Amino acid sequence: MKRVTAILIAAVIASTGRVHTQSVLSAEAIALRSQAALLALDRYLETWNSRDPRLWATSLQFPHVRPGAGPFKLTHNTEEYVAGIDFEQTANTGWDHTEWVSREVLQVGVDKVHTAATWQRYTKDGRPLATSAITYVITNQQDRWGVQARFAAGAGGLAADASARNQAAARDALDRFVGAWNSHEIATLARTIHYPHVRVADRQIEMWNDADAFIAGTEAGRQRTWYQMRVDQVRAAQVTANGVNLVLSFSRLARDGSVMSKDEGLFLVTLREGAWKIQARSTFGT
Repeated sequence: MKRVTAILIAAVIASTGRVHTQSVLSAEAIALRSQAALLALDRYLETWNSRDPRLWATSLQFPHVRPGAGPFKLTHNTEEYVAGIDFEQTANTGWDHTEWVSREVLQVGVDKVHTAATWQRYTKDGRPLATSAITYVITNQQDRWGVQARFAAGAGGLAADASARNQAAARDALDRFVGAWNSHEIATLARTIHYPHVRVADRQIEMWNDADAFIAGTEAGRQRTWYQMRVDQVRAAQVTANGVNLVLSFSRLARDGSVMSKDEGLFLVTLREGAWKIQARSTFGT
């Protein structure tokens, strides 16, 4: 059994590349959670290809949300989600099935995994159709791993210079967000994000439809336990014309500058109405 477990760990780590973890999880724990997340994504795509909305919904966790540069909404349960699915619209494009092009486990927590993936739609004769880059927030609830949120960067295919410009714009947006957060002025922070704005915590989703709702919400109070946020590392996992998924590690600092905790997160930055701002966040820890 130990030998089988060791082989499993090696296989998962080899297939996912460099994996970051928010806690002191063992290599075995990281590998098992990574495998569970990838299996959850397999089920997600398999049930999508079934063209059965109710079956597809079994691969998800609720509430569920797909933030991106386009319109989106939060769905609270299976019935609400199924009512909004129209497979015929996709089938009318000539779509027959969808396959994964790439998948990479980015960050692993106790009950949440961030995995970047790109899918490709195909016609029955194998002609490629639409493609999209999405980072999936996969959570474990009641011993079942499923897709809780989909941070949609969008269609790829950018030239190198455009990709570099969009990465720089996304990093600038992140810096503005962090600076506003550290200013302790909630109205300033509210101007650094797009709406609807999504935050995925360990076991819940919060969504604010406008700045007034955000200012009246819980974000300002969360700084009572720590004083400032410091970004330690950041990289772009996915870059498209209208969206960038950033993965980062950061420290939460006390008033005296000492480190209270080190955590990780996923930030979706989108281009809306000519401005790059934070659209959605998924973080580990507090």
